[in-house]
Amino acid sequence: MGFPSYVHSILPDSDESAWPVQGQGVNECGCTVAANALNLLVGRKQFEKDDFVREAGIFFNRGMGGTPSPITAHLIKRHGFGTHFGNLTYTDAELVLRHLIDLGVPVSIEIGSNRVGPWVIYGQHAMLLVGYSDPYRDADGVLREEYYFVDSQWPEIGKFNLNDNNVTVNGHTTYYPGNRTMSREEFLRQYETRIYFPVFRSQADHDAWYATYMRPVPSVPLIGRVRSAFFTGSYDAWVGRR
Repeated sequence: MGFPSYVHSILPDSDESAWPVQGQGVNECGCTVAANALNLLVGRKQFEKDDFVREAGIFFNRGMGGTPSPITAHLIKRHGFGTHFGNLTYTDAELVLRHLIDLGVPVSIEIGSNRVGPWVIYGQHAMLLVGYSDPYRDADGVLREEYYFVDSQWPEIGKFNLNDNNVTVNGHTTYYPGNRTMSREEFLRQYETRIYFPVFRSQADHDAWYATYMRPVPSVPLIGRVRSAFFTGSYDAWVGRR
């Protein structure tokens, strides 16, 4: 079934065969979000999250929260796809994320946050952004604006269902991308890290996109490179088509 006209999605409809995604085990979100992104790009269930957990090796620790954020990028690149460990704190994050969705590019993001002193490093949970809506009114006349995700532990681990965010009113079902809907306000409140991993079919495609639309935010050379590579992601700024 097709999505409503106000919905923007990386895929055109809700046909489950086009959404070969899977749920996660405990603290496997960083590995599962990578597998789900790649499966959506190839259009079949080619990548298993259990394989990605094994590939993460010593960097996966279930008791310590799973994998550090940079491992998501490593897993994606390892299989020939393109991404980077980025951060949208110093730019219009919504503009960038919506632009990527309109290009058909799934984006791994992290909600919640872990802090070391004044710095936010890593999120508490990784999800795959797959769509957003224009402002619209629901069946009750309430004005809504939303983001749509494949959340591999929603509503809880072991109960993943791609149909969870579809809405049925008077016997009519409206279909939405992914399995979790968040209001714009809720998403922006929880998206404190501004970490993102745009997932392209190749690193060349990713690099061409970045060179056209983004630029790195200047930082202290050595400290900035270490911080960006291991903790916060590279601080990126939108510049539009150049």
